[in-house]
Amino acid sequence: MPAPVNLRSGAAIVAAAALGAVAGAIAAAKLPSDKFAWTGFALLPLFIVLELLLKQLAALFEGDRNAARLMLAGAIVVGFYGAWFGVRSS
Repeated sequence: MPAPVNLRSGAAIVAAAALGAVAGAIAAAKLPSDKFAWTGFALLPLFIVLELLLKQLAALFEGDRNAARLMLAGAIVVGFYGAWFGVRSS
């Protein structure tokens, strides 16, 4: 059963979504509109940082590395594409 989301893990999820949103807004502003496939490369540095810091971040999720990876990676992706489509639709 997944670990419950506490205040520290919730803050980490919000921070991951904010980082993803910043990266998404920058990518949407800088990348050509016909190059949607390049967005995956913009996410790659965030996923590398997530994997490098996973041991420390897992402590926020009561030591559950899989829950930390899933929740934080999902927050990064949702934040990124939310900002991407928000910038591109305006």
